[in-house]
Amino acid sequence: MIRKHLWFAVVLCLAASATAADAPKPSADETAIRKAIDSFTEAFNRGDAKAIAAHWSPQGSYVVPLTGERLEGRDAVEKFYTALFADDFRPQLSVTVDSLHMVGNDVAVEEGTAVVRPDDGPADTSTYIAIHVKKDGKWSLDSVRETMFPPEPPDDSSPLDVLEWMIGRWVDKSDTATVETVCQWTANKSFITRTFTAAVQDQPVMSGTQVIAWDPVQKRIRSWVFDSDGSFGEGYWTQQDDRWLIRASNTLADGKKATAVQIITKKDDDTITWQSIGRQVDGELLPNIDPITIVRKSVD
Repeated sequence: MIRKHLWFAVVLCLAASATAADAPKPSADETAIRKAIDSFTEAFNRGDAKAIAAHWSPQGSYVVPLTGERLEGRDAVEKFYTALFADDFRPQLSVTVDSLHMVGNDVAVEEGTAVVRPDDGPADTSTYIAIHVKKDGKWSLDSVRETMFPPEPPDDSSPLDVLEWMIGRWVDKSDTATVETVCQWTANKSFITRTFTAAVQDQPVMSGTQVIAWDPVQKRIRSWVFDSDGSFGEGYWTQQDDRWLIRASNTLADGKKATAVQIITKKDDDTITWQSIGRQVDGELLPNIDPITIVRKSVD
């Protein structure tokens, strides 16, 4: 199907979220997980390393965002937080849970934003993905990965410079379809625009436009996309080394709501891969889209 081949097209690979009015009552498991999240935050704010570690499963892991150090198991987690809270250092943590999805009966995926405020100095903000597992009736953290918000750029640079590599023409070609994408700067590097055209047997079948911007209030990269079929949506971007994760939400042409996490991985200057996971449409979970290779088109 032609839509499967559209890289970076937020519109076509999203997953659904119900409106607040239609949201079902939280399940007992979701309630238990949210209580554990509150308990973790309280333990952090009182500097209790042992209580924090108790929230992890015995084999749980945590990747420290600033150093990349990987902590394996409760003992390592407790040792890390014990050192963090040395000398009466008591930063305060606040957490915003953006989504919590059950994956089967014993696994849940949480996504959100964490803000750590020290006694003095600026706060550190990060997005995170946490995997919760249930064993013997208790929910524990099995894996946590954070991505720090980028620091303020120098005055003479654009916050979007980290996406400079996108500028140019890109092609995703299969036996039946071709998708060509053009990324370019607007004046003063204020925005990046991305236009795409999909064709089957050289006949255009759809097109779209995306605008990528730096949000100075939220201190993050955001995007908006508009599809020729009437769909539109937005996305929030975070960087993990050579990967970009885009948490996207969309309104489809028929009014259905969709969400997904898209992953763009830069392989080299002229090659990237794109995939979409956690896809839902109006509450229905859809299969992941495996990585698709996209190549830069040389200038004729």
